[in-house]
Amino acid sequence: MVLKIFYNNDVKLFTDIDSTFCVTKSYGGMMSLQFDISPKHSLYKYFALDGEVEYDNQRYLIKSINERKTVSTIVCELNLDDLKADMFTSFNRTTESFHNICTEILSNTDWTVKNDTLVSKRCSFELSDVTALDILNQCTNSTSYCNVYEYNTKQKTITLIKPENNTEPKGVYFTNELNLTDLNFKGNSSGLVTRLYAYGKDGLSIASVNNGCEYIENHSYTAKVISYVWRDERYTNAQSLYDAAVVKLANMAEPEQSYTCKVIDLAKIQPDIYKDILSYSLYDVATLVDRNRNRSQNYRIVETKEYPAKLILNTVTLSSIPAKITGKLTTINNRITELNAQQLHDRTKVNEIKQDLDTTVLHVSESWASSVNESLFTQTAEGLFLEVNKVVGTNRLSTLLQQSAEDVRIAWNNISEYIKFENAQLNVYNLGDKKLMSLNQYGQDFYYNDNEVGSIGTNSYLNDDSKRGLAFDLNSNSAYMTWAYMSSNDAEAFTMKLTYTAQKLSDDYEKDQLHTGCDLNLHNNYLRKAVLSDWKFEGGSISGTFKGYYVTSFRSDGTANTWKEFTLTFKNGILQKATW
Repeated sequence: MVLKIFYNNDVKLFTDIDSTFCVTKSYGGMMSLQFDISPKHSLYKYFALDGEVEYDNQRYLIKSINERKTVSTIVCELNLDDLKADMFTSFNRTTESFHNICTEILSNTDWTVKNDTLVSKRCSFELSDVTALDILNQCTNSTSYCNVYEYNTKQKTITLIKPENNTEPKGVYFTNELNLTDLNFKGNSSGLVTRLYAYGKDGLSIASVNNGCEYIENHSYTAKVISYVWRDERYTNAQSLYDAAVVKLANMAEPEQSYTCKVIDLAKIQPDIYKDILSYSLYDVATLVDRNRNRSQNYRIVETKEYPAKLILNTVTLSSIPAKITGKLTTINNRITELNAQQLHDRTKVNEIKQDLDTTVLHVSESWASSVNESLFTQTAEGLFLEVNKVVGTNRLSTLLQQSAEDVRIAWNNISEYIKFENAQLNVYNLGDKKLMSLNQYGQDFYYNDNEVGSIGTNSYLNDDSKRGLAFDLNSNSAYMTWAYMSSNDAEAFTMKLTYTAQKLSDDYEKDQLHTGCDLNLHNNYLRKAVLSDWKFEGGSISGTFKGYYVTSFRSDGTANTWKEFTLTFKNGILQKATW
C-alpha cells in the first residue's frame, strides 16, 4: 500500500499507511481519502493544500489539513478540476440526449464518457453559471437522466452507471453470525408521499397521458393518501413529465431507511474462500439480516468505507432510497437570488423555499426578515448556517451557528469573534482569524499572533511517567510567566507578584530569575541550599548579639578537644563588645 505524493517535479512515496487511512466511495461517483500523519514525519512537509496525490490508480487533491500537536488529519478528494475549467453562463437545452450533452460540455477537455449512448431518455435544461461538473451532477437527478458515474482520474474517463437497472440481489449478505460486527439504523417517514400532482411549464399537466388524471399514486408502502404537488418548469412534454413523476414518486412513497454496517470484509481477508460469495461493490443490492427487527431485507449499497490497513474496520451504508441518504444539496437551477422583504416581513404569509434534488426537498416555513431584525437559515453543499441579527438602540447584535463536515463554529459580536469545535477540541479565534486559546485532551493552550505562548495541563515527571501533576508550561519563544494582582484603584494595570522571566524584561527583571513583587514569608520554614548574594539586613545594618563556640585544643587524631564560648554585640553595624 503506497500513496504517491507529487511535489514540484518529484514523486515521494508514503508507505506508513495505518488504521486511520480510509477510502470512501459515495453514491454518485465521488471518492475521498482521509488519514492521520505526525507533523514530525519526514514526508509531512510535502503535503500541501491542493497538492496532488495518487492511491490505487486514482488521482486526488489535498483539500483539508487539520494540524494539531501530535497528529495532522489530511482529507483528499478526486481531482476533477479539469471539469471545472469551462464556465457556461447560460445552458438552455430542450429534449437533448445525454450523449449530446456530454459531447458538448467535454469538448474542451481530455475527458471522455463511456456508456453514454445507453441512456435513451431526453431532458431539458435551464441552467446558468455552471461548469461541466455542475452539469454532470445535474444529470444525476431523478428529474433528469437519473444516472451515476465512476470516475477514472488517471485515464480521464467517466463511466455511466444506471443503478436502477440492477434491482436483483447480488447474493452477498451481511449477518452478525458471519461478517457483521455493528449495526446502526436510521429511519424517517416525514417526507412520505403516496399521491403526486405533477406540473410543467405554463401549467402543463400529465392528464393527457394519464387517462385525464393530473396525479399518479404509489401505495407500495401504505394505503393512506398523502398528496404533494411537484412543479418543474423545465418540462414542456407531458410524457416526459409523467415518466419523471413516476421515478420521483417511487422514491417518495417509501420511508427513508438506512443502515450503517461495520463489516468484516471476508472477501479480501480470505479471498480463496469468500471472494465469489461475499465480495461487494458500490451500487450492489445486498441482503441484510436484521436480528433486532427479525427481518431479512434487500438494500442498495450507497457508500463504502475501506481501511486497507485494517479491513475489520470497513463500513457499508445501505439505503432504501439512495438519493435521500447520499444526495448532495446543490443550488443549480434552484438558486434563490433574492427574497421579497415586504412579504417576508408579513408573518401572515408563509414563504416556502424548495430545493429539489432527486427526492431531497428542503422546506423553510414561516420565514420573515426586515432591515432591522432578521433570522437567516442557509443550507449548501458546504454545510448549515444559522444567523440571527437584532438592533438594540444603536448597536447591532448578531450570532452565527455554522456546521460543516470539518467543524462547528459559534460566532458573535457582528460575527467578529468565534469559537470552533474541531477534532475533539475547542478553539477561540479573534476578528483576524487568529487563534487565541485551545482546549483539548492535553489541557489549555494559549496563543498570540498564531504563536503558542504556553499551556496549562497535566504532565508527568521526565524520569517516572507514573508521577503525574498539574503543569504550567511556558514555550521557548515566550518572555515571562507571572501571578499578578489588580489593585482596586487601577482597573487597567496588574502588578506582578511572583514572576519567572525567560527573557530580560527590564533592569529590575533579569533573565532566568524568579522575582517577587511582595514580601516573602516562609512561616518559620527553612530556606535550603541557598547561595546568598546582595544580602541586606532590615534597616540596612547588623544590630544584635551573636553567640558561638571556637576550638581551643585538638586531639592527636585531629578532632576537637576543648572549646570556649564567644559573644559578639553589634549596633548599627559597629562591633560594640566581644567576649572570648
